[in-house]
Amino acid sequence: MAIDKSIKAQNYFKSLVNKYPSSQAIKACATYYNTSIRSFQNALAELPDDRETASYDARVAGDGPDHCQSYLVVEKKVNISLITTLNNDMQFLSFVAFLSVERLPSK
Repeated sequence: MAIDKSIKAQNYFKSLVNKYPSSQAIKACATYYNTSIRSFQNALAELPDDRETASYDARVAGDGPDHCQSYLVVEKKVNISLITTLNNDMQFLSFVAFLSVERLPSK
């Protein structure tokens, strides 16, 4: 779910690049989400053998949306209300994924 939502979010940012071509923040957000996608994918792949690394990757998957939000706030070129909701959702999913891995029983 988190991977799919991250991909959809990244595609949304890519579509916004055409709408706001002068916004460096929007371009950066698409890149930040690429990092989030990779982190979620890595967490899933590492889960069976390396829960500590999977937990870390799940947690840092929320960094991309956090950086995106900060960049948008500073730039002030785009109405960010919908984007803020999207970023918050992704940070929440990252935290839930992290907690889920942390709470798994030991092997």
